[in-house]
Amino acid sequence: MSLRDLADTKPKRERFTRQLDRKQVRRMKKRGYDAERELVKKLRDAGFDALRVPVSAPSNEPLPDVFAVKDKTILACEVKSQQRYAYFKSNQVSKLHEFLQIHRIYPKRLAVLAAKFKYKGWVFEVASKTDDYSLRIGQGMSFRDLLKVAE
Repeated sequence: MSLRDLADTKPKRERFTRQLDRKQVRRMKKRGYDAERELVKKLRDAGFDALRVPVSAPSNEPLPDVFAVKDKTILACEVKSQQRYAYFKSNQVSKLHEFLQIHRIYPKRLAVLAAKFKYKGWVFEVASKTDDYSLRIGQGMSFRDLLKVAE
């Protein structure tokens, strides 16, 4: 141990990471699964042919959580279910854009970020570029606004 270490009286700051038990992880996954199913139902009610893509683990394949097709429009959605804010990493957004690039046959292709907030409802944003995005309650657009953009 050096003299500098002995003189340094400030405690070192440790990074806080929350440890989740099996029950908490299962609850989080179920909340996301339920939000994806709810979004599929909303899109189907709006006239889209919608489908949830059940991917149980993160993969390198460009698959969205939900995708929907109506006429000449395709939506690729990344869905989060949170309490205060939803954070979408750039690699998740880039996978949406890769998926849409594969489906070039559709003239209108939208990468949609969807966040369901507990007791508050849905917030949507169309990701035009590959970047990190953050959605909060009261930000973004409503489902009705998303349908107008998708027309």
